[in-house]
Amino acid sequence: MSKFIDNHPSAIEVWLFYKRKEGKNGLYERLCNLIGENRISEEEFNKQVEKVKKLKQREIRQLVVNNQANIRICILSDVIDEKSIDQSFKDICKMFGTRDMDYQDFEFWFNRFTSGNRDLDQKTFSDLPLLIVSNIVENLFFPSQMLLREVSTGLRNIVDQVKPSIDRINYNIYCEDSQNIMDLSICNFKRVESFGKWDCLYGEEDNMKEAFDGMKVLLSNPRLRLDSFVWDNEEESTEIDAKFIDVINSLNHKIEIMFLNASLNGDSMIDLVKAVKPGTLARIYFGGKFEPIHIDQLAQLEQWKKAKAVYFWNVIPNFSTRSHHFQNFEYVSMKVESLSEDDILVFFTQSDKLKCFKIDAGSKASESEIVEMLGRWEIHLNEDSIGRYEIPGWNNYLGVTITEGGIYFGRETSD
Repeated sequence: MSKFIDNHPSAIEVWLFYKRKEGKNGLYERLCNLIGENRISEEEFNKQVEKVKKLKQREIRQLVVNNQANIRICILSDVIDEKSIDQSFKDICKMFGTRDMDYQDFEFWFNRFTSGNRDLDQKTFSDLPLLIVSNIVENLFFPSQMLLREVSTGLRNIVDQVKPSIDRINYNIYCEDSQNIMDLSICNFKRVESFGKWDCLYGEEDNMKEAFDGMKVLLSNPRLRLDSFVWDNEEESTEIDAKFIDVINSLNHKIEIMFLNASLNGDSMIDLVKAVKPGTLARIYFGGKFEPIHIDQLAQLEQWKKAKAVYFWNVIPNFSTRSHHFQNFEYVSMKVESLSEDDILVFFTQSDKLKCFKIDAGSKASESEIVEMLGRWEIHLNEDSIGRYEIPGWNNYLGVTITEGGIYFGRETSD
């Protein structure tokens, strides 16, 4: 019967172990009926019988775990014996001492044999080389990858190892009718042939558990590469934030994220930053509240040291005492209670990396209020609120732009 036995010689050992309690009489003829005449000589069959007598259950189990195709003869034998599918699966699992078999694959072969097609070697999708299957799965859209993940354990393992077809993940948590809602948005902007965006809402407690379980599956994929990851908890629910951080802390590898945006406070945000692979994280948006001690802790992280830009939504108390921790960035944006001329000068004169520093005055600040923030600074602005600040003894100067939202200081080169 085709070349199944040539390709799966251990299948005979597995079947003999499965039938070992039925005695040797008639087994050779039954095997020939299953695999075809002259596929194995009676002499070779007897050698196999003696070999199987010495094998332990764990050794046979390993043959099944390594290649589930080795149980196909057992399935065909049960179909011929008119066992039910449930009884067959139960007996095979019990005989080999494992529940790790892929039921969907088992069901496929049982139904195929039941329909009268008894070709043991008929090719299926799972018979394709792993590399080919992985390439096919990796090029599917994300929803198709998730559907394929539910088909079988084998395909689930493949989906969980290939690169997901996504590059942005946004979690938005808000309250509706006194119930917390998690809005998950997954995007793929890099697919040239078509843009993909998929949304899912989670509300009740069971759905929230499903959301976090799915989050762990997604973030646990070692090949996940994200342009951006957003965690926006509008309700500032500490319980939901804590569950999120539990998932983050359970990961056994660093996530690759280029832009990280989160509304987490202090220690929680530090845990999230730690979970990102250093060198991949270029921009960080800090939407929560931070004390100076948190800045000290962040400054010790490789992720912070290798990032290029940071944005802080809330005021950092006594920021000037921690300004030296920001000298490795190209772009800094934050709200401040006050900032002196010397503070700004230290930023630009002690760091050759800093290109732009923005003081966020808030959306409601007027231009006159922003100008007042500059205090005694001698800056001459044109009608477009653009000017320059000359720094004595410095070859460069600061370009200054005032908008309703804040003040931009940029490093400029003198002509």
